[in-house]
Amino acid sequence: MNQRIASWLYKLWLHDSTTYHHSIRVSNMARRMAAELNLNQEQSQKLVLGCSLHDIGKIFVPKSILRKSSALSQNEWELIKQHPIWGNEFLQKEGITNQDVTSSVLYHHERLDGTGYPFGLIGSDIPFYARICSILDAFDCMVSDRPYRKSISFADAKTELWKSRNTQFDPYYLTVFLQMCESHFIELYHTHEC
Repeated sequence: MNQRIASWLYKLWLHDSTTYHHSIRVSNMARRMAAELNLNQEQSQKLVLGCSLHDIGKIFVPKSILRKSSALSQNEWELIKQHPIWGNEFLQKEGITNQDVTSSVLYHHERLDGTGYPFGLIGSDIPFYARICSILDAFDCMVSDRPYRKSISFADAKTELWKSRNTQFDPYYLTVFLQMCESHFIELYHTHEC
């Protein structure tokens, strides 16, 4: 199984190295978040695996869209919003059917208030693995350079996350994440300080 996962991540790296590195950082944060939440070994493995594969569907998004330095058109945006579905379909075809793992792939862009995608799930309808992944995903996106914008500081990212508690992010998992940021993530981002 590990070789298969490595081959999928390698495929992602070949398609878009920025997304690959983002996925690795999110999975590293997931490992630490799992420890902070006292998840058991099985739960931790599911969270880390789901987070490492959360953007695997982007291998089906054209490189020109992923690397675009200007705003996406409406059609491009609608296309990129399909990556959770495409990622889930890919994993299903590859035999990864455990819903605890695939939930991070399929639901990491859902929001507590129901305005997320692809399904508009609300609150506790969003599996807890996906609620955690969405926080880690958003944080890394903010503190890392993207083709369309420069990174922001840890402090600014934490402020932005906090502003979206109860609407986008689960307040409990967000609080745990923000409390652990100070001591756990600096080495992942050498140019920033919490």
